[in-house]
Amino acid sequence: MKKKENKEIEGKLKRFYEEELNVPLVIFDSVLEHILRIDRVLKQPIGHLLLVGQSGVGKTTLSRFVAWLNNLTVFQIKAGRNYGVADFDSDLRGIMKRAGCKGEKICFIFDESNVLGPAFLERMNALLASGEVPGLFEGDEYISLINTAKEFMQRDAKGADTEEEIYKAFIKGVQRNLHVVFTMNPLSPDFSNRAASSPALYNRCVIDWFGDWSRDGLFQVAKKLTELVECRQENYIKQDMNADEMYKCLVDSITAYHMVIKDLNEKLSKNAKKFNYITPRDFLDFIRHFTNLQKEKSEELNEQQVHINKGLQKIVETEQIVQELKESLATKSVVLAKKQKETKEKFEKIMEDQKSSYK
Repeated sequence: MKKKENKEIEGKLKRFYEEELNVPLVIFDSVLEHILRIDRVLKQPIGHLLLVGQSGVGKTTLSRFVAWLNNLTVFQIKAGRNYGVADFDSDLRGIMKRAGCKGEKICFIFDESNVLGPAFLERMNALLASGEVPGLFEGDEYISLINTAKEFMQRDAKGADTEEEIYKAFIKGVQRNLHVVFTMNPLSPDFSNRAASSPALYNRCVIDWFGDWSRDGLFQVAKKLTELVECRQENYIKQDMNADEMYKCLVDSITAYHMVIKDLNEKLSKNAKKFNYITPRDFLDFIRHFTNLQKEKSEELNEQQVHINKGLQKIVETEQIVQELKESLATKSVVLAKKQKETKEKFEKIMEDQKSSYK
């Protein structure tokens, strides 16, 4: 059954990265489990997620994939140098109107790196707890919200006459259509403080803990991402290996390198104050650099081979020309010898004739 699910998910995932990411993704057992958990939560009203895991384990990518599967619009804030609370409030008003007034189903992926100040978390905490942010809609913004919501409700024949009823219907629409996916890194120094400052992150969200990739998962990822790498017998010490054995040896080596470096860093961390974290993203970067280097060197070798082949072709062509010239020379030498003989005979005959005439 799991193989069937894997095949179905892989087919959809292929379409997803071709249409949305243009980056190949790999499905293995633990990733499939996370996809199913995220999918189950996003299909529920007031379904919010707290995804906890190291950088590069796939929290954001899998969230975007599941949202795409469920026809949800993905929204992520673009926090730059000049991005502030006012910009965040404007973004929140925008997605809340789309979800609460227009009925658009939205997946709001909010990474902890987007928390540029305590006000950001306060607003997200309120949004998760009650579906609204106090003070977000005031004055002209509130009037605009009520008018927009009223127009949408009249179009859908929903009975809401007073401003209070319209606002309540708006909040219900936000809770029903807006799904928040909060992504966090447990290695962050602020991770332990989030529970106290933002309780809604934990009691209003389904928590999915992304552990590190298993060795089997690393192997499957390496196998998928290196399937175009060419393995040659001369690169292996063991002789008489078939293609599958050489390829498995390559993937095993890539996986082993990552595990050794990770274990080494963990040992060094006991004696050093600073620790270098080795994450799945580093593993993916390692594979990317390896495949790019292999491709680059392969192209260089192919280019050199082309030059060598051209040189050999020139030598062969020159040898053929020389052979033809030798054959032509041999033929002409025979003709020349014959001509020389005839000339000599004629010359001797002339000389004899001259001697006879003098007599």
